[in-house]
Amino acid sequence: MSTIVSADDIKKELAGYAPEQAERFHSESAKRADKLFDGYLQSVNHETVVLMSGGPASGKTEFISEYLIEEDLLVFDGILPTEAGAKIKIDHIRKTGKQIKIYAVWPQDFKQAYVAFLHRDRKFSDEHFYMKHAAARKTLLWMAREYPSVEIKLFKNAYLSNDLSFTELQFDSNDDLIEFLEENQYTPEEIKKLVIE
Repeated sequence: MSTIVSADDIKKELAGYAPEQAERFHSESAKRADKLFDGYLQSVNHETVVLMSGGPASGKTEFISEYLIEEDLLVFDGILPTEAGAKIKIDHIRKTGKQIKIYAVWPQDFKQAYVAFLHRDRKFSDEHFYMKHAAARKTLLWMAREYPSVEIKLFKNAYLSNDLSFTELQFDSNDDLIEFLEENQYTPEEIKKLVIE
């Protein structure tokens, strides 16, 4: 069984937490998730660590439930929105000698992800959706450039008959992956336009 670290799960344990005020608790839960993750790096026996990447409501948690939960992994279920945060995690994992994998989940359609985002119990501002999706893509590109030896898998999801379906994108080389990521960068404003149109 995997060991999962999720800031969203940690939010539920914070005093005064209510789903409709989730954004107010995000910073504290993220800090606690990072601390818990660092502790697990030292205490659990998993040889492989998976860092999830992707914007809000992109399907990361569902992907973990479907494909990773039964595996022998330590999984950090997060967005990875900043290069600095990603570097800290990767450096900490490397110090333990564990294998690193990055699994990115992107929505096939931003509009579908936005609808799912609006219907979640946890409420965040629309700007949070746009900014975090853009930031996750930017950080993923940075990781592909800076850590060519780290395995990165990219999955796109789409809703088929109300169920999420995941498709892995295949690349012949890290250069091909980088080229694809470069071509699929968006600013928050561009994502907003795609959602509203």
